[in-house]
Amino acid sequence: MRNSEKITPGTDMGTVVVACLFIIMAIVSLWDTTTMMDSDSYVFPRAIAIVMILLCLTLIISNLIRSTGEKLEKAKGVSTIRRISLVTVMLLSCVLMPWLGFLISGFATFLLLMLVSMYDEWSPAKKIIYPLVAVTIVAAFYTLFSKLLMVPLPVGLFFE
Repeated sequence: MRNSEKITPGTDMGTVVVACLFIIMAIVSLWDTTTMMDSDSYVFPRAIAIVMILLCLTLIISNLIRSTGEKLEKAKGVSTIRRISLVTVMLLSCVLMPWLGFLISGFATFLLLMLVSMYDEWSPAKKIIYPLVAVTIVAAFYTLFSKLLMVPLPVGLFFE
């Protein structure tokens, strides 16, 4: 790994704390859906909240029981820039989605997130396969939500 040093892993308390915060947000979301009368309104948020709780608990447990005898590589400096960039791309996507619509902002966000988060070098195969996977995943989610689950997705002001 680039710019790395050997460290002995232990419990990453930052990860545990953030996972706990996400669990609290999911519980608040579950509680908030108790006032919804229509099952079409509360099924999706409840499902997402339950999955989020389960994934966070899995993360916490795996973090707490992780072996301390192994050595891990830890990137310095580059990681912070990547994290800030990931959050910036996601926020930008939220801001642009009403104007560009779900499909265009979804494609752009997925591709930008891939570019920002890719640590290894881009091989010729990755340059072809990854964008195809991005288009497939975004199109599948669009079809799932808009056609099968009948969730109204933003079409964008420019395309109305």
